Amino acid sequence: MARILTTDELVADVRSLLDETNELAIDTDTDILPALNRAQDFAVDILARKYEEPILKVYTVTPEADGSIPFPEDILEDRIEKVESKQGTTAYNEVRRISYRDITPFENQGSGLPYYYYLRDKTVVLLPPSSYPVRIWYLKDPDPLVLKQGTITKVNEAESYITLDQVGADLTTESDNLNSYFSVVNYKTGEIKGSFQVKTILTGKRIIIKTIPTRTTVLGKTILTSLTSLDITPDDVICTIHGTCIPFLKKPLSNFLVQYAHAELTRKLGGEGDIEARLLEKLEQQLERTWVGRENTLRVKKRNRMWGTLTRPYRTKD
Repeated sequence: MARILTTDELVADVRSLLDETNELAIDTDTDILPALNRAQDFAVDILARKYEEPILKVYTVTPEADGSIPFPEDILEDRIEKVESKQGTTAYNEVRRISYRDITPFENQGSGLPYYYYLRDKTVVLLPPSSYPVRIWYLKDPDPLVLKQGTITKVNEAESYITLDQVGADLTTESDNLNSYFSVVNYKTGEIKGSFQVKTILTGKRIIIKTIPTRTTVLGKTILTSLTSLDITPDDVICTIHGTCIPFLKKPLSNFLVQYAHAELTRKLGGEGDIEARLLEKLEQQLERTWVGRENTLRVKKRNRMWGTLTRPYRTKD
């Protein structure tokens, strides 16, 4: 069976490389986790430039009356990659981005299928304004890495509880404490399946969720009231609402995170960082080449609308 890689394993790997178990010298919460998250930020910046597919997301939305669409809350560095619009049952048409300096001739063209868009104040603005569905592709900023609070061993949807192998010390039933909110994380992908509030923690490692949570959203996450229709299964893990405990990409990302944190903390402990820096540079190069061996996606684009929608010519037999 494949290893389930969690933040706890990354922390243990960092300590193993440091050969440092003294938590007074290196603290998990104040030293290792921040270093791992700085490493993730650095890695995501590389992926955004070299191989964006692991952090590429898409969603469909109806624009406001003025043609504006707010950025997604989890967007990375305002990275809107592509905008498309659809009229009725027709195929999506790509909407081209233009500079705000060039929008004046297109602002008073009524409404209809948009031809262009520009970015303004965390907003996508369509020209001309449109009420047709819009599909937006963007780069997602991964959730911060936090410690695991337990692995699910049983799910009871009817009675709104889950059973864990062990209950993490960070969880609480105090409704005014953010640690009373937790997320269920897909153990394979790191995707958050749903977020909930703790009502009761029972002996036997059972957590009953609140069906009427104190807050409906916390840190941008919707707090759900039921476990049904989420495909929560044993082996999924839980963590506090502040992040995820499963890295979004395993290899080579996990090795890079560990080595980056190791290099930072080695310098903090007064050690020589030259060897670690050279190894980190090699892992950085490996991360940059993650795309190698995958199908090339570079294509010649038809930008002129006179060509219509994309079609494939078929040859018929003579």
